[in-house]
Amino acid sequence: MKKGMTKTILTIVAIIIALIASYRLVMFVVNVINPPKKVEEEHVVAVKATKAVRMDITKTLDLSGDIVGKEVVHVFPQVPGKVMEILVKEGQHVKKGQVIFKIDRDIIGMEFMPAVVESPLTGYVGTVMVDRGMSVTTQTPLAQVVTMHQVEAVAQLIEEQINMVQLGMKAKVRVDAFPNTSFMGTVYRKTAVLDAASRTQEVRILIDNPQLKLRHGMFANIQIILGFVKKAVVIPSDSIMRDADGNYHVFKVIDNKAFKQSITPGYVRHNITEVVSGINDGDVVITLGKENVKHGIKLLVYMEEINY
Repeated sequence: MKKGMTKTILTIVAIIIALIASYRLVMFVVNVINPPKKVEEEHVVAVKATKAVRMDITKTLDLSGDIVGKEVVHVFPQVPGKVMEILVKEGQHVKKGQVIFKIDRDIIGMEFMPAVVESPLTGYVGTVMVDRGMSVTTQTPLAQVVTMHQVEAVAQLIEEQINMVQLGMKAKVRVDAFPNTSFMGTVYRKTAVLDAASRTQEVRILIDNPQLKLRHGMFANIQIILGFVKKAVVIPSDSIMRDADGNYHVFKVIDNKAFKQSITPGYVRHNITEVVSGINDGDVVITLGKENVKHGIKLLVYMEEINY
């Protein structure tokens, strides 16, 4: 290779290196003067959501209690002695005036005809409380007789429930023996004062029992009907959050973004809550993932249908 050509090649390489160095120097100066803006990736949270709907609500108060006969009478002997005969069995139907016990007066040196004990009313023998040969006094209960064509469901109200329940309200009563049957009754009695020990008020629901399906002593699930709300706005109870000050809110979804919305909740029934203010029919609220959401954050929304 000729000497002149080698010199030319070296000159070209030197020029290229100088150009690269100059470009890097210029870009460095530009970046110092006007640094490029960092592009932050927007955070997206995946959530499940559903629409608020309107529906008619039956407001109820759920209680537990016991079934008792409309009249429950304890039978006592009129004289002391020993139980000579028991003429009835538990569950047996008896008529008023029917002899149900005979008492041996058992006085040494004296003979008496057996003293008879009659049923004070027509009904059913609930419990026999004595055995044959047992010594009794006039204060010893022999048996319990109850009337069953009408029965009462008896429950206790805590203080915050007392003003919710009024005489004349209807109630549905269920018992384990007939799980698919509701027995309708009416609130007809509330005690005038609270029990001093439990701070509760007794409420009684009167139920017609013509087929005698309801028995004295059964456990009862009681649902007192408090009232009705037409076309209430409801949302899933799981969508509602409460802050440290006791205020309620939800997160609405608008244009795939979360917006914190204060609400006033109303009646709660199982998994749904009535919303008195703050939410309208058709508004979309977050049901799952709301704990990871902040106001204004972008969302990936999966809609779900709630069986209200």
